[in-house]
Order: sequence, then structure tokens, then C-alpha cells
Amino acid sequence: MSKVKILIVEDEPIIALNLKQVLTTLGYEPCGISNNRCNTMKLLNEEKVNPDLILMDIYLQGPTTGIVLAKELKGILPNVPVIFLTANSELATIKEASETFAYGYLIKPYKKSHLQAAIEIALKKSQEDNKNNFDLDAIKNINKTLEHKLSLDLETKSRTIKLKYGYLFDKEKEILYFGNEPVKLTSKEIEIIKVLCQTPGQNVSQEQLEYAIWKDEPAGYAAFRSLLFRLRNKIHKDLISNQNNTGYKIELL
Repeated sequence: MSKVKILIVEDEPIIALNLKQVLTTLGYEPCGISNNRCNTMKLLNEEKVNPDLILMDIYLQGPTTGIVLAKELKGILPNVPVIFLTANSELATIKEASETFAYGYLIKPYKKSHLQAAIEIALKKSQEDNKNNFDLDAIKNINKTLEHKLSLDLETKSRTIKLKYGYLFDKEKEILYFGNEPVKLTSKEIEIIKVLCQTPGQNVSQEQLEYAIWKDEPAGYAAFRSLLFRLRNKIHKDLISNQNNTGYKIELL
């Protein structure tokens, strides 16, 4: 089992080396020592140090405090817990440190057992938080997928008309389907289906159908009857019904 890697950010060399020795005796792997923001970023970006936890002194060399650095690292290493180490026990400092969502706060000097307890609690709590965040992200992704599917279903329903005998008409694509297979129709035949599906289940006069097919000049009763005969031979004979010689309607499901 691999050891827990811990990055030490401490501006006092003697304290940092002593902390490294203590961590080693506790069974952890100190993976780097830094005394300020610049060196910390160098370890992470250039030397590719990948810690499981960071022990952070609040007061570091240079203008950047450990609290400010911890906030910055939250965006770079969002899943890595930080434990603050400091000799400052003022309430204002503790409150400011808590705003970084740190996983621990140890006042120097601290006992070895307290350090180990703080590390183990931070690792356990971080693991639980990361799992919860992962589960939440998974739920969000599932919800997005369901929303997308629902959107597609609604879009499909709005543009399609379910007809009797296993037929479906896609208004957008102007295709008549039988099951999942498109029915091979001529442009004039599909025009009849299209017009009837504009008011599905309702009567459409022969004159309206003729005008939609032959816009410039109706071809006459014989031509229309011939076209309708060919269309009916390609679909269920009762899908398009004659309404007492007053017109035609397409049968809805």
C-alpha cells in the first residue's frame, strides 16, 4: 500500500526538517518542503509533486500568507486537504483560515499524536467530501442526460403525429414511417399525407388536396383519384378514409 504523500509549506527550516522527520516516523511520505508561494508553485508545476495533503504554515516568507496561498491552491488542487500550522491562536486568524475550508488547525508547539490525529481526520473527511462531490457530479450528469433526452422526446413528439395501424408522420422531415421504416412515396403522395396531417383526424376536402398538389391548376377528379389509388396501395387501406364523399381524413392513433 502506497504511503500518504504530504507537502510541507513552512518558512522555518529547522521546524520544516523536524516536521519531515516526524512525518517519516509516523509512516507518511514527505514529498517536498517549501518556504513560500513561489517555491510551492515550482514544486507543483515544475517538479510535478502530487501531494495527498498539505501542511501549511500561516506566515511564510514573502508577501503571500499561507491563508492566501491555500485559497489559490484550492483552485489548483481542489481535492487535496490543507492543515494549517501556526503559533498564532488569535480568533480572527482562525476565522480567516476557516474561510479556506481547511481540514485542520494546529497550534505550535503540537504533540506528535495530535499531528497524526489531525492528518488522519483530514484525510478521512476529505475522502468523504470528494466522494460526495463525485456522487453529486454523477447525479448532475444523469439529470442533464435525462433533461436532454426529455427535450429530444418533447421535440420529437411536437414534430411527429402518431397514426393508426403503426404509422407515424414526421412533419419536419415530411416522411411517413411504418414502424421504424420510411414508406417510399412520391412527392405528390407525400403532399396528400402532409395536408391531411395538418389537421389530423379532421375532414379535408378534395379541392383542398388538389390545390396543395397542383397549385397552379387542379388536374381534375380523375388525376386525383388515380394518385390516391396509388398511395392507398402503398399504405394500410383504411389509413385514409373517405368522409361521405365530402373529403378525406387520416386516422389518428
